[in-house]
Amino acid sequence: MALKKIEKQAVGDRVFEAIHREIMDGAYKPGEKLPSERELSEQLGVSKSSIKVAMQRLVALGLVEMRRGEGNFIREFSTNPYMEQVREFLVGEEDVAKITEYRFYMEMAIARLAMKRAKPVHFAKMKAILKQMEAAARDGDLVLHGRLDYDFHLELCRATGNDIFVKSYELIGHMLRGHATLLNEGYFDHLRRQKPGDDVHWRLYTALKDKDIDACRRSLAEMFSVFQKFPDEHLLDG
Repeated sequence: MALKKIEKQAVGDRVFEAIHREIMDGAYKPGEKLPSERELSEQLGVSKSSIKVAMQRLVALGLVEMRRGEGNFIREFSTNPYMEQVREFLVGEEDVAKITEYRFYMEMAIARLAMKRAKPVHFAKMKAILKQMEAAARDGDLVLHGRLDYDFHLELCRATGNDIFVKSYELIGHMLRGHATLLNEGYFDHLRRQKPGDDVHWRLYTALKDKDIDACRRSLAEMFSVFQKFPDEHLLDG
């Protein structure tokens, strides 16, 4: 069997991989300033132009922030800016039922873990978000309410103690928000007529604190039934 030729890798690519690996391994923390391009050039034995190429890629990924006159700083990585750009291509009306089913089963799995591992700080953050959601509903701020709804479910992911759930939710978060947006106006009008504490998210919050998985299942089913009729089969084996 003939072997394929080994392609040469550009210096800028190797520099990018080296710095990227250091960042992902935690050598540099969010908010921390990176060595100057001159220092990196000397440390790695490459030209400043190769460092610039690598930095541009790290900035494009959202891992590094360039501050004029200050230098390059590590950012807290999030997939949100990139998923926001492609959200409209990920969700169509025909996808609503599939995404509803996915969310129900995924969030049931998250709830099971959160019941076992959630700490008081997680419940405190969820409670604060819920109060902000009620205020947004009273003010008629649909956009803010949507962002807070996302934050609530993201905090639920954090309560599992498994950052893969957090990263996965961030990765598809805008698709899920797109799912909610398709039919959210009717839901929002309903929220504005509710009294404080009546939102189904409060019932989910209470069920988590009480470690009541059946109440969690009912709350999630009620949440998604606002959008469309929820199949009874999911209540039996969710």
